[in-house]
Amino acid sequence: MVLLTKQRITFIDDAARQAVEDALLHRRFGEDLVIVRLLSNIQIPRRMLRANRRNLLLRDDGTCQYCGKSLPSSQLSVDHVVPTSRGGSGGSWQNQVIACRRCNGRKGNRLLSEAGMRLIRPPRALTQEYAHLIFLRYPQLKHAYDRLLSSTRVLV
Repeated sequence: MVLLTKQRITFIDDAARQAVEDALLHRRFGEDLVIVRLLSNIQIPRRMLRANRRNLLLRDDGTCQYCGKSLPSSQLSVDHVVPTSRGGSGGSWQNQVIACRRCNGRKGNRLLSEAGMRLIRPPRALTQEYAHLIFLRYPQLKHAYDRLLSSTRVLV
C-alpha cells in the first residue's frame, strides 16, 4: 500500500486494480495475490539470512549432504562439519549441513577425514536467493507468478 501511494508501482491489469480497490473499500484484506509492476527501482539493503534449520533445509534441498538421500525434514538433522567441540563455528553457513540421522551418527564428533566421509557439495552461504526462498515458502505465489508469465508469453 505504501508503494502504491508513493506511485512506485502500477497494476498489471484492471482486475488487479479492482481487487485492491474492493479490499480498501471494505477494509478486508484476504489472502488474494495481486501482482504489480514496479515503476522505479527500490534499493533494499542486502542482508544475510540466518543459518537456521529451516534455511539450511532449503539450501540443501532436504537432502543428506553425505549420502544424498532425500528424506522428510523430521528425519534430517543439522550436522557441524567441524564439530564445535573441536573448534568449528556453531552458527556459520560453511560449517553446517543437513544430514540424515544415520550419517550424522556415523560421523559423530569427528572430522570428515577421520570418519572417512565427504560432502556431496561444499556448504555455502545463502544470501540473495529471495525469489527462490519465497517461492518455496509460498507455493501459491509461485503459481500466480507462473500464470502471469504464461499470459505475458501469449501477448508478446
